[in-house]
This record gives sequence, C-alpha cells and structure tokens, in this order.
Amino acid sequence: MQLRVLAVGVTVLFDANVRRDVVALCVLAAMAVSSGLVLAVWERVVPRLLKHPALLGFDVLLGYAVLEVGGIFGPYFLVTVVAAGIAGLLYQWRVTALLCLQQTVLYYAAMHQNDTSDELSTGAFPLLLAMPVFYPTAALVGAVLRRLFDEQVEVEETRWRMEAMALAADERARLAREMHDSLTKTLAGIALSAKALPLWVRESPERAEVEAKRIESAAAIASREARTLISDLRIDVVRRPLGTAIGEVAEKWSRASGVPVRTTAGADAEVPLRARHEAVAVVKEALQNVGKHAKATSVTVRLSVRGDRLEVRVSDDGRGFAAPAGGDEAWLDGLADDGHYGIVGMHERVQRVGGDLAVRSEPGAGTEIMMSLPLDDVASAAEAAAGRRTGEPRGKGLETRAWRLR
Repeated sequence: MQLRVLAVGVTVLFDANVRRDVVALCVLAAMAVSSGLVLAVWERVVPRLLKHPALLGFDVLLGYAVLEVGGIFGPYFLVTVVAAGIAGLLYQWRVTALLCLQQTVLYYAAMHQNDTSDELSTGAFPLLLAMPVFYPTAALVGAVLRRLFDEQVEVEETRWRMEAMALAADERARLAREMHDSLTKTLAGIALSAKALPLWVRESPERAEVEAKRIESAAAIASREARTLISDLRIDVVRRPLGTAIGEVAEKWSRASGVPVRTTAGADAEVPLRARHEAVAVVKEALQNVGKHAKATSVTVRLSVRGDRLEVRVSDDGRGFAAPAGGDEAWLDGLADDGHYGIVGMHERVQRVGGDLAVRSEPGAGTEIMMSLPLDDVASAAEAAAGRRTGEPRGKGLETRAWRLR
C-alpha cells in the first residue's frame, strides 16, 4: 500500500498529461485514497479480505481503471502488480490463480483500448505481451512470504510451548519445595509437640499450657501456608512483570487492612523466574507482619536496580522494635524459639535464590525490610554454589530453627 501511494504521487508529480486529465486525476486519487485507508486500518481490513476474496477483485478493477487512464507501462502497471502480491500472501493458489487471470485479461483489455503504436514502432510489443508474467511472479513472492511467516509462527508457538512446559515444571518443583520447607515441617512439628503434650500435662501443667499455645500457633501457620500454596496455584505470578505482581499484592493487602500502600517500581526492576516468586512471597509476608504488629498508618514498597542487584524495600511508619544490626543468627534463633517464623522464613526464601535480607527497625521509628536479589540466574547459581563449596550454606541451620517446636 505504501508502494502504491508512492507510485501514484510520483506519477502525478512528473506526468503533465495526467495533471491535465481530470478523469485520470480522479482515478489516481481514488487509488491513492483507497490504498491509504487500507494502510491506516489494515488490521481490520485483512480479516475481511481473508473471508471475502472478492473484495480484492474490486481492487483489480480499480487497477484496470488506472491502466485505462494512465497506460499499461511504467508506474501505472506497478500499481496493479501490488494486488497480485497481496493475493499470494493471503490466499491459496486457486484463488490467487483466479485473481492473476483476472488481472491478465484486464491488462490485455487495457492494452487494446490504449494507443500502443509508439511501443509497436520501437519493438517493445513483445515486452508488452510479456508484462502480465509479473502478476504470477508477484503472487509467488507473496506466497513465499506467507510460508516464511507461517514458519515463523510455528517456531514461535513451539518456543512458547517449550517455555510453558519449563514454567510448569519449575512451578511443580517450587510447590514441592514449598510444601517440604514449610507446610510439611510445620505439620511434623505439630505432630511431635502433640505427641509430647500428654507427658507435659502429667508432669508440668504450666509447660503443657505453653506447648498447647505453640501448637495452636503452629496450626494457624500451617493453615496460612496451605492457603498461600493454594493461592499460588490460582495466581499466575510468573507471567506478569515483578512490579505489577507486587503492586497487586500490595493493593489487595491495603484493601483488606485499610492501610495505604505506595508502590514504586522501575521498568528494569525484574529478576529471573525462580527468584520472582520468592520476592513476591517475601513482600506478602512483610505486609502481613505490618498488619499484625506494626500498627502503621502508611507503607511504602520500592523496587530499584543497583548495579547487578534488585533491591526491594518494604517500609512502614509503625511502632518498630529492637532489631540487631544485620539480623544475626542468634536473633533469628530467638524468633524461631518464640514462634515468630515470618522473618526467619523471609531470610530463607531470599538466601535460597542467592540474595540477602536486612531488617532495620527501632522502637517508635518504623521498620524497613530490604532484600537484595541478583538480576540473573548466573549470579544466583554462582552464589549458591559458593555456599555449597565452603560447606556453609547461606541458610545454614535456619530451617531447623524455624520449624523446631520445643
């Protein structure tokens, strides 16, 4: 269509005879306007052309009018060849052959109507007779382009299918890991504590009461973990940008808690698939902690890229607490012993994908949880491998402390 509009413009610009012929100007203007409209709304035109090939036959008739008023040589002929290329691109060979035959018949009719004495005198008559060969040639080019497009679509569909299979396998592995690391261990701890409860009832009723409360707390945690796993099965996090997924989590929590949340994320704030779920889970857990303990009036979630790391910060203006600098293991151990598994679980999640997590808080000064994640799988795998080689996994001992019920 662009080629047509250009050819019509060049013809009107350089052919004085056309400019003096009102009929020729009207025909060329109609061709230019129709081509421009098709070019502007091609997404709506193409489906109709696919369903109704006869519409392209009207275009062939308009091309015949161009040959009638402008002649059968030069840019006028080029304008009509475009229709054959479109036919080859859109239709099967039977429809394409019929349209090419229609163009050929109309070309010879236009040649008969036009004065070709000059061409005959210069020996160009064989060339004029052979000109319709360009119609099937253009159709063949269109058919080749269609085949290339079809092959590209097949390759893209195959790639998407393979990616979908990989995503499904990764999700199955993640859910199995989540159940093993969280729900299974929590239920095992509940079972062990419940088994020891009759002994504490006989020997120490006070200790039995404490253990019963811990079992109740652990059961609530197991229930929340089960709901989280079910929710993860229903919510497709991996196919959305990380900023969008975290924004939706924050908005949902804000509606439920009544605390306003402001989320900011840069366009490049993205991490690999295996780290994306952990990042969303940490933000979700951090917001749940704010709702339970902080008594905050506002929360801010910020995603930013610094070098080769993604930083996610969840800040609130709540009452805060006394958190040691860096969050040492003794402090995490104390949290686990007291049944506060949220921060311990966040540490484990972040360290599992090669990241770091820091908790900054002071009484009356709010709390900020910051996690730093590698932007690529290579860095994440290298950090995890380094931990394995030194024999000191980044989360050494945390899982045992997190799910131990004394």
